[in-house]
Amino acid sequence: MARRTLPDAEDIELDMTPMLDVVFILLIFFIVTAVFVKEPGVDVNKPLWTPELPAEKPSIMVAVASDDQIWINKKIVPKAGVKAALETMKSENPKAEGVIQGDQLAKIGTVLDVQDIFISVGIPVKVSVEN
Repeated sequence: MARRTLPDAEDIELDMTPMLDVVFILLIFFIVTAVFVKEPGVDVNKPLWTPELPAEKPSIMVAVASDDQIWINKKIVPKAGVKAALETMKSENPKAEGVIQGDQLAKIGTVLDVQDIFISVGIPVKVSVEN
């Protein structure tokens, strides 16, 4: 059985010509197709269009004053009556969202208690602190 011997490393040559041909063909292809991407030469004045914005959901405003009084609909409501007032407002408008406006000097505990009442009633709420 005869063994075949591999040629020496000096005898092996790598022909790069086919690879360069492919690269040049791709280059020509991309140059030709890039011509079709240009915009027309005329500037068109497009009309301004603003999409219709969805109407904002009505909000339930609750204020917590600096002396920890809770105000709903321009009336002072005791902390025990807040849940009943919010449930009544939610039954009138189920899609309403709540906003708590807390005075900067109001106790954070009172604001958090009101927020917990909103959550327990099922009304999404945001908190805003006034200066």
